[in-house]
Amino acid sequence: MAIYFSLGFVQPFADMATEGVEGVEGVDVVRGDGRVVGLRLEDHRTVLRIPEIAERLGLDEDRIWARLRADDDVLLGRRQATWGGGGA
Repeated sequence: MAIYFSLGFVQPFADMATEGVEGVEGVDVVRGDGRVVGLRLEDHRTVLRIPEIAERLGLDEDRIWARLRADDDVLLGRRQATWGGGGA
């Protein structure tokens, strides 16, 4: 199961490109206007290599973990309404 999560935003019609990460199989970087705006992990188990990936790309590891957790919450529907004790 592949995982994609965003790390930044770009303007419409920005110059976009994808590329692999050297030495880390199954990881693609999405660049927008020359900066990393997303990561795609072909195998979900690759999250265990996030420290290595962050170091290779010069990214803040804590920021990657925070985005991954936020995207996971959204995908799994963990966000619930805080009123009335139920989800909306």
